[in-house]
Amino acid sequence: MRSQIISLSLSVALLFSFSNIKAGEILPLAVDLQKAGKTAQTHNIPVVIFFTATWCNYCKKLEENILHPLLETTDIESYAEFRQIVMDKAHWRMKDFAGNDIEMKSFAPTQKVKVAPTTYVYNSKGELIAEPILGLTLEEFYPGNLEKAINQGLKTLGNEKRLDIYKMVNESKIAY
Repeated sequence: MRSQIISLSLSVALLFSFSNIKAGEILPLAVDLQKAGKTAQTHNIPVVIFFTATWCNYCKKLEENILHPLLETTDIESYAEFRQIVMDKAHWRMKDFAGNDIEMKSFAPTQKVKVAPTTYVYNSKGELIAEPILGLTLEEFYPGNLEKAINQGLKTLGNEKRLDIYKMVNESKIAY
């Protein structure tokens, strides 16, 4: 009986620890935006932050149906540094663009983010350089909106590179 209780306790503990790992599996968590900014500056690319929440079904759709296939099968990461902010997780720590240690859920309000999912495109210093993408209406429109925002960011940075998600999708055989 005691070994069954211990086994059950371990199973429950593992279940909870795996459910916590879910965030950040598809998109890297924004644990150090200062470091992401330095990497972006080195490559002259923007930092793209996806503001999500654990309760948000649209966020899950965005990650699973759009971002995961793009990140796994294309070279989209050569056009931007991608990070995720989970807006409702208490006690998760991160560094903002200035290197300040803050609670992750406090970052979104400083950026005036009120809708999940929201996508922001920043320069290496944490300044917005493209129109935000608010929410997820029709999934088939999001890749084009993301492409437009990243290209706007690249142009603002003086980078001549241009993202063509449609071409990437066709070359990688992603089905949307």
